[in-house]
Amino acid sequence: MSRASMKWAMLVGAVGLSFGLMTPAFAEDTQEESQLTYAEGSMRKLGRGIANIATCPGEILRMTDIVARRDGYLAATSVGLLQGVWRTLLRGGAGVYDTLTFFVEWPDDFRPLILPEFVFAHGSWAESD
Repeated sequence: MSRASMKWAMLVGAVGLSFGLMTPAFAEDTQEESQLTYAEGSMRKLGRGIANIATCPGEILRMTDIVARRDGYLAATSVGLLQGVWRTLLRGGAGVYDTLTFFVEWPDDFRPLILPEFVFAHGSWAESD
């Protein structure tokens, strides 16, 4: 890694960290317990984005397994594979969006764009779709 790219990476990391740790001055004192603070929500969104980018190929395995259990192995090798590729693209795109916009509180309360929030959120191969 060259010095210029190393400096760039450090600058991006410092800016991202500073945005993630900032809290709005207009935050209400009466927050619900289930609602995350701005800092907690933005860090969760950043972590979710990085995790979804890294694990998005797991959707291929997950969807083929779900379809195999529901419709059989022949369907898993065709429909399940295609659904897995599509969900890989969706999860990867959502991960990129979450990573680049972790400091923006959209959707409301830093909710995930795709469910389940993580590929293996409910155990190894939960059928939540």
